[in-house]
Amino acid sequence: MKQTSASVNNNEALASVALGYLLKGYGTITAAKAMLVLPFILHPPTVRKLRGSSLKRSLEEFIVKNPECFISFNARFTDYLALSVNAVTILQEMNIITVLRDQLNYNYASDFSPEYTRQVGKRATDFFAAIDVLADLFRNQSENSLYLKLKIEL
Repeated sequence: MKQTSASVNNNEALASVALGYLLKGYGTITAAKAMLVLPFILHPPTVRKLRGSSLKRSLEEFIVKNPECFISFNARFTDYLALSVNAVTILQEMNIITVLRDQLNYNYASDFSPEYTRQVGKRATDFFAAIDVLADLFRNQSENSLYLKLKIEL
């Protein structure tokens, strides 16, 4: 019997790969922005939309054109918050990132390179493309703006 529960499919290893990949490309990100990554990346319909060939000019446009991806975003944010914190902790313990105040900084001296191996699996390979688009959508957004646009309830 094949298990398909969210806790099996969305685990700390996969979350660490996703956040590590984002940080490798981004360099530095605030912890507040990092907590928003997994609700996008661990939601297959959103990954499909992010990876799609249509141009994504802004987060606002993406939200308007894909409302189905954001109906349960706040619930996903809440559900994945502990997983996000665990992934950050794992990356820090492995010296892939450093955490200084509210900043997560990628350690370029680490040998973390999930994108160069086929061993991460198809799902991780799929969300690498989505993460690249997501990073562009996040780039010029403040944390307050992101949380407001995504209707996150704290």
